[in-house]
Amino acid sequence: MSPLFAGALALATEPSPNPTEGQLRPGLESWQVSPGLVGFLVTFALALACVLLFLNMSKHLRRAGHNARQQGLPVPEPEVISFSRPGEGDAASQGDGAGAGKDSASDGDGAPGADGAGSTKGGGGSVG
Repeated sequence: MSPLFAGALALATEPSPNPTEGQLRPGLESWQVSPGLVGFLVTFALALACVLLFLNMSKHLRRAGHNARQQGLPVPEPEVISFSRPGEGDAASQGDGAGAGKDSASDGDGAPGADGAGSTKGGGGSVG
């Protein structure tokens, strides 16, 4: 290892300025250096804004899919990921618990699709 690289590595691993263990500058209390109420409110506002943006985005994506279907454009159906335990029947391959009853009641025969991944409504169940 070259001396230049060793010196750069030594400088990079040593914190600057050196931290002091459990000591604050004179005149400061521990409550004065915490984020406090203002930090909490800013973090809460950012989290709330993210949740509202995610909800708005999902609403617009649903609306765009609906508009595309009304105009006759091909819209791929979302794939359903299902998990089954060994020894369970065909009902487990229809999706999770809530969706399995709805699909099997509407299909009539209860048989899964060609790939065993669920219902084949809307164009064979393949994603484009």
